This record gives sequence, structure tokens and C-alpha cells, in this order.
Amino acid sequence: MPPIWPFNKKKQPLALEEEAPTPIVYRKTEDQGVDSGSTSQQQEDYKAALSFFGSGDATVHKASDQSQRYDGVVDSATPAEPVSSPEENSVEWVAHTDGYHYKKAADGSFDPVAHIMNADGSYEPYS
Repeated sequence: MPPIWPFNKKKQPLALEEEAPTPIVYRKTEDQGVDSGSTSQQQEDYKAALSFFGSGDATVHKASDQSQRYDGVVDSATPAEPVSSPEENSVEWVAHTDGYHYKKAADGSFDPVAHIMNADGSYEPYS
């Protein structure tokens, strides 16, 4: 004798008898342009929202490219320009987002060894 199945069979959900929604029909008309009244109203509403949520100025300015002002992630505790010792003037140190500093050679290649910056501005390899 087969074992008793502990789960019930799936029951089909009851189908509701409801009318299908009426289809929306779009027709091409003679006037192909957008109604100027609704556009001007939308522009006024947009400017009102700008003045409400913004600084009160209703003028719209073109967005500027923010990447021109970005100079990387800089910790406030570390100086913006790391101080290098006189014998390392030819080496450029680059701070990375992982918190370590890397040597950049004159040809643009990087030394794969991560360095940490000491409080006096000198660098030592991370171990």
C-alpha cells in the first residue's frame, strides 16, 4: 500500500465573472501639435515647484559637468598634497579609494605595492 500523501491536491482558483475593460482607442487627428495651453501650464507648475523646493529662484539653469570639479576621494585627516622627501621628488603618489597610496611612474604605470602614509607625510609599504 502506498504511503498517505500529506499534502492536498492543488485546487483551481475560482474564476470571477467580470466584464472586460473597455479598450482605449487612439486616433490620429488633424492637429499633430501639442496643446499649447497644457504645455504652458506644465511649465508654470514646474517653475512653481522649482521655486518651492529650490532656493526660491524660478530660473532654470543648464546642469554643469560635476566631474571637472572632482579630484578623488580625500580623507580630511590626510593633506591634499602629500609631502614627499627630497629623494622622492620624481615619484608621484596617488591616493586610491581603498585608503592606500600608490607610486606612479613618469610613464603612467603604477607600482603594485600598496603604501600607507605616516603622520609626518612619509610613506611605508603596507604589510
